[in-house]
Amino acid sequence: MDGNRDSARIIVLGGGISGLLAAWHLRQRGCPVEVWEASDAPGGWAQTLPWPGPAGEGGYLERGPQGLLVNRDSAVDRLLRDLALDLRPPQPKGPRWLGRAGRRGPSPATLSGLLRTPGLGLAGKLRLLAEPFIPKGTTPDETLQTFFARRLGAGFARELLPAMVAGVLAAPPECLGLEALPRLQRLEARGGLLLGSLRAGPARTRLPVGGTGALARALAERLGCVITRRPVRTLERRPEGGWRVHGEGPVREAAAVVLALPAQVAAELLRPLAPEASRILGAIPRLDLRVWHSRHAMVPGWERGIGLLLHPPEGHGLLGAVSFAADDPRGVPGLLQLRAYVGGAYPVAPALEAWPGLFRELRRWLPELGEAVQVREEACPGAFPLLEPGHGARVARLEADLPPGLHWLGAARFGPGIPDLAEGIAAWAESASGLLVAGRHL
Repeated sequence: MDGNRDSARIIVLGGGISGLLAAWHLRQRGCPVEVWEASDAPGGWAQTLPWPGPAGEGGYLERGPQGLLVNRDSAVDRLLRDLALDLRPPQPKGPRWLGRAGRRGPSPATLSGLLRTPGLGLAGKLRLLAEPFIPKGTTPDETLQTFFARRLGAGFARELLPAMVAGVLAAPPECLGLEALPRLQRLEARGGLLLGSLRAGPARTRLPVGGTGALARALAERLGCVITRRPVRTLERRPEGGWRVHGEGPVREAAAVVLALPAQVAAELLRPLAPEASRILGAIPRLDLRVWHSRHAMVPGWERGIGLLLHPPEGHGLLGAVSFAADDPRGVPGLLQLRAYVGGAYPVAPALEAWPGLFRELRRWLPELGEAVQVREEACPGAFPLLEPGHGARVARLEADLPPGLHWLGAARFGPGIPDLAEGIAAWAESASGLLVAGRHL
């Protein structure tokens, strides 16, 4: 390259959390960066949206996660410190339940909850205690089902795992590879789920003041290079190296382009440039999710918030529900704000297509819940990539087919959770740091 700042520019296509994280790490390494976002606002699913209360009171909802699960010195932890985001102090959580066999029982999210789970039996509970002595797996392309059966026993994988995975990834564990939850591989490499967690330190849910969307807003503001309402139309390789990026009117030149777009959109851009990469991207299944936000009279004992996971298919397509704490500033004072998840890879009963039927199903598991005073549905098409077994090998083939100076990353590569995205994109930027220097060809 000629060293000119424009020709050395890196254009990140997509201003969701993946694109913002990529731009942040590139900027930290001295690269001139520009981010193109097709919509009106950056953040993608990681946005906190206004939702006034029934009398016009201030209130909000989360399009994405309601909080961030943070380990000490993880990529997210470092990012929050670098951005100097104000965080709400950690608060004790209210009741957490698992719906199984028509009954509501304690959540298995903690060791005490696991040992009190009635469906496991004594043998299953004793098998859980043997987890630190289970050796590291050697089978390639292991599913989440086989991983947990190997480490925690067949009883856990049969009785508890389907609800836990459905509530996080909206799909059956036997359909997902370990790439869907990269943290599991890191924990096993550090001695197993228990020992690895102890060595990594406790994971705490952290909430930025202003909601989870404050993370995307802070990244965009600090970067100062995010251009909204700027969709990309085509990519063109320059004969002398680098790229021309065509939008609706503007044409920009860049040393490199980072595709941080939904897999299907990226596949269309790649079709004339990298046919095999386009084919692989286009074949990644995407799961649609519907989220119902509702507000109800507060239930005594639920002031610290609640969580419910349902064992599929007992919820008939309802996967679970979670609520804000009563003092959460995103909610409306005096009201319980609930979020219910429907669909994903699971068929939804026709009765649950509208709020009255969904509310009846919620009441089956949460009989204390009163009638809603407000309801809002958010459709989330393609919200979750289905990372099937062997996904890592497919990603390697995809990357090998990409032309020089063209990069791809996002939830379909690193997993849908913000902590996994942060870890994956930080590692990607670190491995490429020798090339991601202004004026050098990538």
